[in-house]
Amino acid sequence: MKSKSTLEKAVKFIANCKSIFSVRKNIFQKNIFSLLLCLITTVSFAQSGSCKATLGVEKDRIYSNAGNDGAYFTLVLTNTGNSDDVYNLSVLNINSSCSNNDGSSSSQNVNLVGSFLDNSNVAITSVSLPANQTATFQVHLTVPQGTAYNKWNCMQVNATSSNCANYTVNTVVHTIVNNPSEN
Repeated sequence: MKSKSTLEKAVKFIANCKSIFSVRKNIFQKNIFSLLLCLITTVSFAQSGSCKATLGVEKDRIYSNAGNDGAYFTLVLTNTGNSDDVYNLSVLNINSSCSNNDGSSSSQNVNLVGSFLDNSNVAITSVSLPANQTATFQVHLTVPQGTAYNKWNCMQVNATSSNCANYTVNTVVHTIVNNPSEN
């Protein structure tokens, strides 16, 4: 984990400097706050550019119909950071906090099940991306048996960085569940 490695280097740096500051103990005591603030700022600044990304739906097609095969959305993930990263993929039904395309109430929205596919239709759970590179993949939303027809779903798609704790980019897709007998 890069942040742990950087922290270990910082601790080692302080340990190596101990002999320098022990000679002038008075100076060290007066400037410890300044030294630590400078060190923390430097470490934070060094890591600030490493985890940046964007996630969106190809051609902004965030609405779809779910038929017998469910619904597919092509997603575009771009690593705009300055280091290679692996993004773990997940989905979350967010029906209570979204608005439906037709203006209907989201209180009747249904839950769908999501999975991810690479460009060869192979199941994936993560995407590895070099710095400043883009990958496309699909989220496949399936309709559980017994789900009501003509109801909406709002699904949040997440890509979480492996390099930076708590760094996630996301996008929302909207799906209406079609009645197969009406197709």
